[in-house]
Amino acid sequence: MIKIYTDGAARGNPGPAAVGYVIFKGDKLIKKSARYIGKATNNIAEYQAIISALRVAPKKPILILSDSRLVMNQLSGKFKVKKEHLKKLYGKVKELCSKLDVKFKRVPRDTPGIVIVDTLINKELDKHM
Repeated sequence: MIKIYTDGAARGNPGPAAVGYVIFKGDKLIKKSARYIGKATNNIAEYQAIISALRVAPKKPILILSDSRLVMNQLSGKFKVKKEHLKKLYGKVKELCSKLDVKFKRVPRDTPGIVIVDTLINKELDKHM
């Protein structure tokens, strides 16, 4: 199984934002990415991180791990998506998932994969501040 840790962050809400992911096959890091996305809310950044990761994900069973309570609960069907701007991002994630075998899991912020991607996106934000 492929494990993908994703994170999005905004300094201010909305504010300057970045997204990132790290992809592991077993214990081996096979891909990492972080990019600045301009002004966005934290929730938009969280969704954009997942979308970015799914676009490059290997066609194998995938576990997406994130520390975002809202986004993970929306994608797993526990919470409804009420905001229009998030409905579009939710729809894009679901469209990408329709071509893949994907599961979602919320993990604590101090999970090692989340710490790695959080560090990457904070470095990216620092470049633009």
